[in-house]
Amino acid sequence: MKEVFAFLLLLTSVLARNSSQNASCYGRFLSDPISPTGLSYDAPNLVKETSLKITRNQSFPVVSRELLTGHRDVLGVILVTRRDSVLALNVSGRLKIFPNRTAETSIFWKAFNTTENGWGKAFKDCNFLHAWLYSYIFKNADYGVGLFIEVELNQCDPHLREIYNGTDKCDKESTECMREGLPTEQSGKYRCVCRRGFFYPEGNLSRNGIPGEDIESGRIDSTGCRPCPAGCDSCQQDGLCVTDRDFYLRTAILCVQLTCMGATVILGLVVFRQRKTKAIASGMWTILETILLGIFVLYSTVVVRFFEPSVVQCLVEPWTREVGFIICYGAVILKLYRHLIEFRTRKAHRWVVKDTDLLKYLLIMVMSVLAYMAAYTSITLNFMQENYSLIYVGRTGDGEAYKACKPLWWDYVTETGEIVILVFGIHLSYASRNARTQFQERSFLCAAISIELAVSTLFYIARVVLLPSLHPDLVLVAYCVRAQLSQTVSLVLIFFPKFWYQQKQVRNLAQEYSCRIPVDAFKDVNAHGPLTGNNSDVDVGEVTLADMSPDDIRAELKRLYLQLEIFKSKTICRDNPHISKRRGGRKAQHRRFSLQKKGSREKNLHGKHKDKDRHKHQEEVTEAEPSRTPEDSVCSNEGPSAIYADLPSSTQ
Repeated sequence: MKEVFAFLLLLTSVLARNSSQNASCYGRFLSDPISPTGLSYDAPNLVKETSLKITRNQSFPVVSRELLTGHRDVLGVILVTRRDSVLALNVSGRLKIFPNRTAETSIFWKAFNTTENGWGKAFKDCNFLHAWLYSYIFKNADYGVGLFIEVELNQCDPHLREIYNGTDKCDKESTECMREGLPTEQSGKYRCVCRRGFFYPEGNLSRNGIPGEDIESGRIDSTGCRPCPAGCDSCQQDGLCVTDRDFYLRTAILCVQLTCMGATVILGLVVFRQRKTKAIASGMWTILETILLGIFVLYSTVVVRFFEPSVVQCLVEPWTREVGFIICYGAVILKLYRHLIEFRTRKAHRWVVKDTDLLKYLLIMVMSVLAYMAAYTSITLNFMQENYSLIYVGRTGDGEAYKACKPLWWDYVTETGEIVILVFGIHLSYASRNARTQFQERSFLCAAISIELAVSTLFYIARVVLLPSLHPDLVLVAYCVRAQLSQTVSLVLIFFPKFWYQQKQVRNLAQEYSCRIPVDAFKDVNAHGPLTGNNSDVDVGEVTLADMSPDDIRAELKRLYLQLEIFKSKTICRDNPHISKRRGGRKAQHRRFSLQKKGSREKNLHGKHKDKDRHKHQEEVTEAEPSRTPEDSVCSNEGPSAIYADLPSSTQ
């Protein structure tokens, strides 16, 4: 019973709504024929295709269904032949066919009969479609076809002024009419938007222009916009001139930065692949990879500035700058610190800073910066909750307005911290100025930090004095130039010499072989015997380099390099009072300063007191560690010696 009552109530409401619509709706024709604009198809060709299908004896229901479902704005089609007169309508997504003329469909037949060929007068149907329709009719001696296309109601369309009893009331010189909301016959559903070079004083960023309802109701007298200042193409609601962004320039800068980031990734792969070569291994390849990671993050700072200013951009940009800075230049400073520690060792125990120790120190530095940036972000978000904005509107020297991230006091503190860190790095470099490093690494590291200090100092001064009055595109160019002068130059100074020295070393060795220098000049038969005589089966004394295979060349290069290392070790051992003549032999106690380790002095003194109580000729058993060879000594001027994989090994 309840279901029946609910159904009757629903049916009654639908009938009441239809009756109210019919009461307020009356069918009528416009006075002049009009044609629609912006159709996605050609109506005359569509009528001809429909006519051909009918002449091929295709059923009208099938043809009309294909036509109405294929074109959503076609709401009706009519067909008149010598035998039949049929009308098909798309009523709420359902196909209805009327084989006979009725009073409810009389307006469609009137539109068909009063039009010869072409576009007819638009009319309104109040019985089925409740919409305004265009009519296109095609007739000949045998049949006639008509299409009824829905009119997209828009008061801004001058062809539909008769429907609204007049067109819009926007000022044609300073404004442009734009429809608002869904299509409707109600007047005032439009907005007069200011043209380029004009502004509306009472508008805002979200709703620019003059509402049509206020114009139609008379609440606003002025329907025009005011011109912008001279030389300004676009301005805001207060007449403030807004800068135009050069899309192509910004895109070119973005491509440059992405290219540099890609080159950094490729260079990281090359360093990892050649990590066992002498040039890379001597520079601590893990630290080199860390420097590349920092440079990659620093490059992304300019990429973040490519986008329009927003709260997210203002928060992300400091993170990329500071994290990348501490990773890159923190690693450089730690390398200088290692050189200084090794150079300043004056005690018997030599301090050796391992790569893992440097990574631990760098991790502590990075964690400190992350904590600092977390505090910066939390305080900034707290200010935003207090209705403080991170975006401000600035003006260029020409009076144009632009949006940018507001400079905070935190930024000045952070910039000062960067300068202090770089100055400390230069201090370490100066303190170790007399240290001898392989491949002049200290000089290049010092140059990289000095350039970063100079560029950053000038940039931070210009950021306060010059950049606020520049165009946003020029500011982006300044950031890109800063990145190239600091990050790219540092990249070249740190990595290019290593690859250059390595290639130079390989090239010199190959040149010596091409000149057929006798490798036996480095041999010492008495010292090493057969060790140096059977490293390879190839003898280049009678063979030129062009006649040798690549495997033979590799074998000879490896043999020569091994002989050079042996000759170097022999030269170090010769007449060296600090190194024993035989491996494992015991040195006199007054010469063991280079082998003492932490706590060895106390053990030595304790052993002397015990020796006084023992017999002088009794054989003494001690726990002193065996003497080291030149390769194991940690206090030689050359450092630990090893055979690096500078050249590819040959397969035996």
